[in-house]
Amino acid sequence: MEALPGTGQLTALRRDCPPATVGHMGEWNVENWRGTAADFHEFVPSPQRAVWVVELTEPALVLGSTQSTDSIDASAASRFGFAVARRHSGGGAVWLHPTQSVWVDVTIPRDDSLWVDDVPSSMGWLGAAIVDALNGVQEAEVHRGAYESTELARTVCFGGLAPGEVVTSGGKLVGISQRRTRDGARFQCVAYTTWTTEPWVEAIADDAIRESASALDVAELAMNTDQFVGRLLNSLPH
Repeated sequence: MEALPGTGQLTALRRDCPPATVGHMGEWNVENWRGTAADFHEFVPSPQRAVWVVELTEPALVLGSTQSTDSIDASAASRFGFAVARRHSGGGAVWLHPTQSVWVDVTIPRDDSLWVDDVPSSMGWLGAAIVDALNGVQEAEVHRGAYESTELARTVCFGGLAPGEVVTSGGKLVGISQRRTRDGARFQCVAYTTWTTEPWVEAIADDAIRESASALDVAELAMNTDQFVGRLLNSLPH
C-alpha cells in the first residue's frame, strides 16, 4: 500500500524483521505512517503482528477517549500552533511532537499467543520487550504494580502510571495505552527524546492542573526513533 507524503496514509516503506514464527503467527512487520495524530487515531490497522512508526506532520495534544473537551482550552491550542485530537483509548492527554516525541503502535491479532485476557496484566510483555530493547543504553523497568492514579492523570496521561508501562529513576519513560477489539489489540507507545511542557501546558483549562503539569518530571529516551524501533524489533517475542 502506498500514498503520497502528507496524506495521512500508509507510506511506501514497509520492512520485515528476520523471519520468526510462533505457531501460526507470522513475522513482525514495520509499517510507516506519515500524517496527523487525528488521522492516525482514526485509522484502523489490520489485526496482525506489526510495529507502526508514526511520523507526525504537526504537533498535537491528544485527549483520551472519555476525557472532557472542557479540560482543554482549544483557543489556546490554536494560538500556540498545535492541534487537539482524540484517541480511542483511555487516559489523559498526551503531547505529541514531530521531533520531540517517539510514537510507535504495536498491534497483535486476538488469537496471538501474546494476547492476555486480563487487561491489567495485558501490557506487561510489551513493557518487558521495551526494557530489553533499552538494555545497555538506558536502565529501565516495567511497572508491575497497580495503576497509580493522581489528580493530574485525569488530564495528563504521564501524570499517572499503568501496569506494563516503563519507568526509570527519572520518572515515567514510556507511556502505553491500549485499544482492544474483537479482532485484536493496539498498543500505543509514546516516549520523549526531549521533554518539555511548553507550549501544550498553556492549553490546560484548570489553573491548578496547569501548574501541576508544568512541574511534571518525565524521563527522556536516550535514542531516536530509528534506533528504538530497530532494537524493539530484536526484543519483541518471536
